[in-house]
Amino acid sequence: MIVTPAQKQAIRRSWELVKPIADTAADLFYKRLFEIEPAARTLFAEDMTPQKKKLLAMLAFIVKSLDWPDETWREQVDTDDDLFLVVLALGRRHADLYHVSDASYDSVGAALLWTLDYGLGEAFTAEVRDAWTRVYGLLATTMKMGKCAVGDGTVVARPAAARREVSGT
Repeated sequence: MIVTPAQKQAIRRSWELVKPIADTAADLFYKRLFEIEPAARTLFAEDMTPQKKKLLAMLAFIVKSLDWPDETWREQVDTDDDLFLVVLALGRRHADLYHVSDASYDSVGAALLWTLDYGLGEAFTAEVRDAWTRVYGLLATTMKMGKCAVGDGTVVARPAAARREVSGT
C-alpha cells in the first residue's frame, strides 16, 4: 500500500489542527520557502494572497482525496477529482511555465514540514511527520513525472524509479 491507513488518519487529524490557522500556516510556508530558496520568490507575484489560497486549496484537496475508499481507485473518476491527474498536470505546469527544477521539490518539502512542525507544535509527532513526508514524497514524484506528460495528461515516459514509487513496488 502506498499510504497506510494509519498515515492517512495522521494526516487527516493534523489537517484538522491546521485548518484554524490556515492563513498563518500559508504565511509561514512561503516565508520559510523563500528563506530556503530565495530565487523562488521571483516565481510569484508581489501579492501572495491568491497563491496562498491555491496552496491551502491544494492541501485540502489532497487530504480530502485520502478519504476515497481503496476500492474506488479502480473506478472512473472525474478528471478534476483525480488526485493523480491533477498533481501530474500541476507538475507539468510547474515545469513548462515556471521551469521549476526537480531540486526545488526538496525545498518545498522542507518548508512544508517546517511549517507543520512550527504550526502544530507537540501535535507534530514522529507519526505525523512520517505521514506527511510520505505523502509529500509521492506528490513530488508525481509532479516531477508531470514534465514527461503531454497536453492531455498522458505520461509518455516515466522514470523507472517513479513507476516503482507510485505503484508501491
